[in-house]
Amino acid sequence: LEAASRHKSQFLANMSHELRTPLNSVLGFTELLVDGIYGELPDKAKTTVARVQANGRHLLGLINDVLDLSKIEAGQLTLALEDYSVGQIVRSTVTAVEPLARSKGLSLAATVAENLPLGRGDERRLTQVLLNLAGNAVKFTERGAIDILADAVDGHFEIIVRDTGPGIAPTDQALIFDEFQQVDNSSTRQKGGTGLGLAISKRIVEMHGGTIGVESVLGSGSTFRMKIPIRVGEDVKAA
Repeated sequence: LEAASRHKSQFLANMSHELRTPLNSVLGFTELLVDGIYGELPDKAKTTVARVQANGRHLLGLINDVLDLSKIEAGQLTLALEDYSVGQIVRSTVTAVEPLARSKGLSLAATVAENLPLGRGDERRLTQVLLNLAGNAVKFTERGAIDILADAVDGHFEIIVRDTGPGIAPTDQALIFDEFQQVDNSSTRQKGGTGLGLAISKRIVEMHGGTIGVESVLGSGSTFRMKIPIRVGEDVKAA
């Protein structure tokens, strides 16, 4: 069974690579069309190309999730350790999710403690985790606010994402960090996704020697909290 699982993970990794290459080409050409490289497009064509681009990016995100999970399961995901700024990770995340929050009329605020030390870890992967948490908060919250807080406590960075969304039932809280799991209600299913984002985030945080969890009351929002050592050692680079 273990050998079969490894073969499955390797197959998924290879297939994801094969899917990403032509999709990146499609996205590249749509970008050229949007930029007017081949001449000005009629308004209807612009709308159509924009939809192709948006759906292509969504599909690429799904493929990347499958690729990340297959790499983790095959033991091929490694951390690129470097010095990083938690403040920069938070700012990058806010920049990425702010347009959707604004379009939904949501308040989005970030508070980063002053004089935080430089961390050592995989900045790109940690940004991926925070983007997943903040993106989910914006996606599932229909009114109210999302707050992102970052501080250093007892040798660890503590990053919190708090929302005023629908909340998560206790039975679902035990499942959402498992692969292919989503909160099982109709409104959540309508939002789409693979159910892999939190599972991948958990593995990335654990690879850093940290923890991630959720506190939530159904109907009263959710608080996701991750704690990671400020300085990650070379011995935790591989999954």
